[in-house]
Amino acid sequence: MKPIYHLAALLIIASFLSTACSTNPASNENEDEEEEIGEYFAVNDWIRERMDFYYFWNDLVPDETDGTLEPEQFFGSMLEADDVFSNISDDAEEYLDNLVGSSYTAGYSPAFYRLSENGNEVIIVALFVYPDTPADEAGLKRGDVILKINGQQLTTSNYLDLYYSESTSGSVTLGNLDREKGEISEGETFPITKQQLELSPIVHTQIYENEGTKTGYIFYSRFIDGTSDKFVHSLDDTLAALQSKGVTDLVIDLRYNPGGTISTAKSFGNAIAPMSATQNKEIFVKFQYNEELQQAYLDEEGPESENLVVRFSESSVKLGLDKIYFLTTDRSASASELLINGLDPYLDVVSIGTPTYGKFYGAFVITALNEMPSHDYVIAPVSLKYANALGVTDFRDGLMPDHIVEEDLFDAIALGDSTDPLLAKALELITGEAAPPAKIAPALPYQQLENPVELQKGNILFNPKKRRN
Repeated sequence: MKPIYHLAALLIIASFLSTACSTNPASNENEDEEEEIGEYFAVNDWIRERMDFYYFWNDLVPDETDGTLEPEQFFGSMLEADDVFSNISDDAEEYLDNLVGSSYTAGYSPAFYRLSENGNEVIIVALFVYPDTPADEAGLKRGDVILKINGQQLTTSNYLDLYYSESTSGSVTLGNLDREKGEISEGETFPITKQQLELSPIVHTQIYENEGTKTGYIFYSRFIDGTSDKFVHSLDDTLAALQSKGVTDLVIDLRYNPGGTISTAKSFGNAIAPMSATQNKEIFVKFQYNEELQQAYLDEEGPESENLVVRFSESSVKLGLDKIYFLTTDRSASASELLINGLDPYLDVVSIGTPTYGKFYGAFVITALNEMPSHDYVIAPVSLKYANALGVTDFRDGLMPDHIVEEDLFDAIALGDSTDPLLAKALELITGEAAPPAKIAPALPYQQLENPVELQKGNILFNPKKRRN
């Protein structure tokens, strides 16, 4: 599979997407004509027409197709200069599977770091480990440092290939960090397998009791629906269980959540928002498109189209909260930011941690799997930007937390442990009892690297299963 380029922000599907632009302009050309104008002409022409209709900056789309360019290059050539969110892949089936949460994985979430500014050595730190996965069964823990995968040293040129390798069996070599010297020595090597897994985004839940208060905690890794919406139902069940146990406050941990489906974000929001907002169907989020597409939605579906505005609705779970606590970092993106921003006009939203990623754009996922002739390419061009009911958008530097609290991944504390600095601050605000002072360790000069694949997998605002109907 070719690599994915310009990885996306939020994604949402239009109700008429499966029928709009459904014809392939190259379908009537014979093979000789196509060969003369370039082997990629048919795919590139398909890309150009859809970009012209859906791309937020559609004035940059050329009038003619260059059939000599590979589709990835052709797609990239028309992107707005600051657009790092639009993306393309040549494996639509795998792309769609990833978006519903099905992936080939060992079951741990990675953070990548380069060890020196001019060097090429890379390490992985396990952000968290999904329960009951091969990584969990192998004994991998949050905060573990990985030096090698399958005996190969991680470098700037291979770290993504090694981590996302499709090999079933393999091994990881851990590193032992000497914090004072800033050095990492080679440690234990143990086998670790991969499987096709559909991972529940509810990684950890807990209740903390303190003098009449009951605080619920949910670590939520991605906003995904799952097969037959099973993760939407499990989220409702989890929230209902917290409600039945008399939870008076709720902490939602989104610190590594890169985004997810609008349906899940809305379901989460409906359970949290005040009853006045859900009963009155107040605005949760508004979308803005290019001029032509905006007008098309207005003409075809009217101003209340769900492609223009998403409203709260009543939920079977009614937590009845007047305040909500979110834990965030710069890995909290897209639908995570949408949920926080969307709730902010209606209740007291308290955020703790560091600023979020800063994604207020969305994109359509478009494939030709149901077209004749079909091909395996999928594009996700930026098609919209979103705002909350008060018009808040364009938060390029992320959403600023109310309380700045940093974590140390190289001295990571287990999720749900009340001494974790972000969670401890939330519990302090709720109970009034001062959190223990955070340990101050020597700073490490390691450079954080992007994980574009994880961002692309998480930043979805629609249920991609609809594309297969």
